[in-house]
Amino acid sequence: MGWKGILGFDYGIVLAPMGHDIAGPELVAAVANAGGLALLHAPDWDSPEQLKELIRKTRELTDKPFGVGVLLPFPHKENIKAILEEKVAVLQVAWGECSKDLVLEAHNAGVMVVPQVGSLEEAKKVIDAGVDAIIVQGYEAGGHVIGQDGLISLLPRVVDAVAGRDIPVIAAGGIVDARGYVAALALGAKGICMGTRFEPSYYNLKIWLSFGARNLLPHSCLENHLISWCSIYIYMYLHVL
Repeated sequence: MGWKGILGFDYGIVLAPMGHDIAGPELVAAVANAGGLALLHAPDWDSPEQLKELIRKTRELTDKPFGVGVLLPFPHKENIKAILEEKVAVLQVAWGECSKDLVLEAHNAGVMVVPQVGSLEEAKKVIDAGVDAIIVQGYEAGGHVIGQDGLISLLPRVVDAVAGRDIPVIAAGGIVDARGYVAALALGAKGICMGTRFEPSYYNLKIWLSFGARNLLPHSCLENHLISWCSIYIYMYLHVL
């Protein structure tokens, strides 16, 4: 057990692809710059040009790798095509079939595939598909929840299912502090995925700017505010228990 990175990222901390404009370029770049795996939220409709623009804006804010999250029940074929064309580091999918064909297509483009699952049966299917990592989502999670099992009961079963394979398991659902991170590691996870816990940094920055801070503070200070917050937050996770 330890605070090791996953999939080539510095730390095993994942920013969930929260909807609308929350997991947008600013927050994604901040988490990426701090060493975590940040997932940009793809539009919930096929809009490849809009998605490419979001990826471009993110790359203007960071030179670190990041991923994009896609909800499969919504129109997504053109969005996934855009993700592979842009060669982001990770394609994260949820609420649908993560097929062998999709994994092969992504791997041929140099993109890793990380599905989110809510049951042991779903986990077994994506293991057979050859995915690079698995996010195990407990019922405690916010946003789009697909499973009915709590994280503490589901997580070790999925960890057992991937035994002997180089497929890191990432825990998601109700994790808000370092104790939750340690608990996930104790159950066999290699990392954690959080959404809501990162949200305050996003809104604090938005509120700050709404009061005219952009005209009162140096531009570099505003650019670095969110990046610094995420760096401090990840440091606290790793060193302050």
